[in-house]
Amino acid sequence: MFHHRKRIGAALLAAVLLLGAAGCGGGSREGTSQAGTAESGTAQAQEEKKVMNLGSTGYFAAETMDPANGWDGWYMMYDGALETLFKLDESISPVPALALSCESADQITWTIELRDDVTFQNGEKMTAEAVKTCFERTYENSARAREQIALESLEAEGQTLTFHLAEPSVTLMNDLTDPLWSVYDAVNSDYTENLYGTGPYIITEFEPFSETVVRKYEGYWGGVPKLDEAHLITISDAESLSMALQNGEIDLAVSMPTSAVSVFENNQDFVVDAVTTSRGNRLYYNMDRPAMKDAAVRQAIAMCIDREGVASAIYNGMAEPSWGIYPDFLSYGGTEGLELTVDRYDPEGAAALLAQAGWSDSDGDGILDKDGVSLKLRAVTFASRTEMGQFLELLQAELSGIGIQLTVDVLENTNDVVASGDYDLDCESGVMAPTGNAQYFINMMFVTGGTSNYSHYSNPQLDALAGELAGTADEQERDALVRQMVQMVLDDNAMTVYNHQKMVNVYSTKVKGYSTHPSEYYLLDVNTDIER
Repeated sequence: MFHHRKRIGAALLAAVLLLGAAGCGGGSREGTSQAGTAESGTAQAQEEKKVMNLGSTGYFAAETMDPANGWDGWYMMYDGALETLFKLDESISPVPALALSCESADQITWTIELRDDVTFQNGEKMTAEAVKTCFERTYENSARAREQIALESLEAEGQTLTFHLAEPSVTLMNDLTDPLWSVYDAVNSDYTENLYGTGPYIITEFEPFSETVVRKYEGYWGGVPKLDEAHLITISDAESLSMALQNGEIDLAVSMPTSAVSVFENNQDFVVDAVTTSRGNRLYYNMDRPAMKDAAVRQAIAMCIDREGVASAIYNGMAEPSWGIYPDFLSYGGTEGLELTVDRYDPEGAAALLAQAGWSDSDGDGILDKDGVSLKLRAVTFASRTEMGQFLELLQAELSGIGIQLTVDVLENTNDVVASGDYDLDCESGVMAPTGNAQYFINMMFVTGGTSNYSHYSNPQLDALAGELAGTADEQERDALVRQMVQMVLDDNAMTVYNHQKMVNVYSTKVKGYSTHPSEYYLLDVNTDIER
C-alpha cells in the first residue's frame, strides 16, 4: 500500500522548473518537490481525479509516521490522517469529535463515551479497547504525553473509556485536543509502511521532511471527502513557495512567510487568509552558559529588541509586538497589571545596565567581559521560518553596538544543538495555548525540567504555582495564577516573547470549503474542495 520513495529525479526536475520560473533567485534545493512531478501523474491524470497540492516551508516537515514521535502527530493532523477525541472550536474551546461526552465527579476519574460509527482506515472499528491500546503506547513513548497528563491507568469497556489520573485535572478535554493524543490503530500500524488513523485521508506516500501524499478514505465516519488526493509538499524557501503558488504548481501555501504576502494581497485570483493565533516568536536564554546566568545580560538583550520595528519591517505588520508572554486575546494574556522589566526599546539603557553589573571591555577588543567571561554569544534558529534568521541578524547588529558579539547560526533543525546545550540564545516559534489551556505552555517551557524549557530555567515558587493551577477549576482563579507565573518569568527575564504572529495562509480562489483555524491544528478535512 505504502511506498517510501527517494525522489532524486523528481526533486531535480522541480528544482529546474522553479529556477527557470524564478530566474536568478529562489532556486529550489534538493528535496524540494513540485506538484507536476512524474510521480504525481500527468496533467491529464490529475484532471480525471480531484487532486489538491499544498506547499509550505515548514508545516509538512514530519520526521516519521509515528504520532508519538516528537511533534509528528501535528503534521499528520494537517494531512487529514489523524483525529482526536475532542477538537477545538473557533474560540479555542474543546468540543466532542471522536468522543460524544466526558464526565467526572472528582476530576480524577474521567469517563468518556466514544462514537460508535468510527472505523480506522483499515476498516477496523474504533472501540474503547483500541483507543486504550493507542493511548498506552503514546504515553509510553512520549515524555511530552507524560508531562501533559498524569495518567494512572486506562479502562475500556465497549465504547466507554475511563481515565484514572494520578492527580486531579480540570483540563483533560483540553489536553486531549493535542494531536499528540491522536487516535490510531496501534495494533495494525507499523509507522513505517502503514499508519491507520480515523481521518478523512489516508497516507499513501511519505518522504521525511519532503512530501506526503494522501488519498480519501471512503469509509470515513464524517462523510465522503471532497478530494480524491492531496500532496503536501515541503518547499525550500519563501520565494520558491510564492512562485509555486503563482504558477499554479500548488493551490494553497500554508504559513506563507510574511515577506511574500504582499504579492497576493490585491490579486483577485488569490485569498489571503490571516488569523490571529497564540503563536509567539521568542528567545530562550540558556542559563547553563556562564554569560546567560547573569540576569543583567538577559535583560540587556531584551532591551535591544526593537519590537515595533521588527513587527513592521520583518513581519510586514502580520505580528503584534509583545512585552509580556501571552497575547492580548487570551483572558490571562496581555500586560495589564504586570510590572514590566522591559517596556521599551532602549539600547542605551542596556549598555548602562551592563556597566552597572560590572561588565566592561577590559582588554580593548570591543567586547565586554567580566571575571574571565566574555560576551561572545551563539544564537541558533531554524531555516524554515526566514523571519527568525532576519530577526537574529538585526539583533546581532544591535548587540554589537553595546559590546556583545553575537554569532548567528541558521540551521535546518535545531534539535541536536538544543539537546547538546551548545547555544546561548535559541530563537523559536510556536503556538502558546494550542489546547486552550495556559498550563500546557507553562509546564513545557517554565517548570523545572520541562521538555521544552530551553532556557533551563528553574523557580521553585513557579513550580509550586503550576501544581496549584493543575487542581484549580475556577477560571478567574486560574487566570490569576497564570499571571503570577508570568510576572515571575518577566522578573527573571527567563524568556523574551518579542511578538505574536498571525497565521497567514494564501490560496487560489479555486479552493473551496477551507478557512484558517485559530488553533493552527486543522488543515485538510472532509469539506476541503477544489474546482478543476
